[in-house]
Amino acid sequence: MAIATSKTSPQSNTIGKIFDCEVFHIDQIPDAMRKMGWEVSARIMEHWFSISPAYKMNIDDKRAYLTGDPRLIPESVVDKSIIKMQWALQFVQIQDGIQSLSKEWNSPSGINELRTKLKNAGWNGNNSVRIGDSNDTLELEATAQVNRLKVGDYLDDLNDWYGAIGNATLKIVVRGQTQVKNDGSSIFLVEKYGYYIKDTYDFLSARKWSFWGGSEPLGIWSKNGALNKVESAIYFESYSLLHYGYLARKFSGYVPVFNSDFRKWQDKHNSGGDFFVFSDVYWVTAPREQNIIAIEYK
Repeated sequence: MAIATSKTSPQSNTIGKIFDCEVFHIDQIPDAMRKMGWEVSARIMEHWFSISPAYKMNIDDKRAYLTGDPRLIPESVVDKSIIKMQWALQFVQIQDGIQSLSKEWNSPSGINELRTKLKNAGWNGNNSVRIGDSNDTLELEATAQVNRLKVGDYLDDLNDWYGAIGNATLKIVVRGQTQVKNDGSSIFLVEKYGYYIKDTYDFLSARKWSFWGGSEPLGIWSKNGALNKVESAIYFESYSLLHYGYLARKFSGYVPVFNSDFRKWQDKHNSGGDFFVFSDVYWVTAPREQNIIAIEYK
């Protein structure tokens, strides 16, 4: 039951008016996602709930592992099985991202990153070195990743991508080898380009959400799914004005969910864990006009 205040007549006192409403717990969100057709979103959240004991990622660890050698991330906080590029390719965020990276990866910073990876593999400017032959995403990131692009936005459509990923980093790796030309210059012969997603599934909140008590809102949920963005805007406006009676009548069974709700779950149940997400790799044969990269040793 939920109680909201109202005036029954000009002379009466304010009393509690009783509305029937269902109790909703955040571990019911995966089932609600499935009712909306968000299968991958449901699976990735279920994985978060399955982690025990609880693990709260802090901002320092997040930054260190996002920028450092991924092979050093503890296996217990890495998932490489849920997000598949074949699934991600249906969404415009990945389609546009791959198109952009395929054209722009060999920017000056991209060439510098390629040079670094080659030197780490033993290239001295006069020998032939191969990189990118692994199929393990973490190994490839450490040894053959050459550029990246942020994809996804809070303003995107509500769908399975939004629920599972939202915004992430799309990265590109190269498979191929160096070659010394007759004139002594070096080139890198690209055989394939590989694309993959790297993300974190965590419930940290940025400072910009201070209006909501420092916790990022994650939508308005019930056992049957989430409100769309127009409905959510109406809900949050009434919520901020404390119009709880209206909300109970108009959106019965729906409640706002925040990052902090997942932190409270961890404190209460000692389960639920933040983790790093790596997809598999989507390989594309390098087109003829993009398979020879001039590379100077320096």
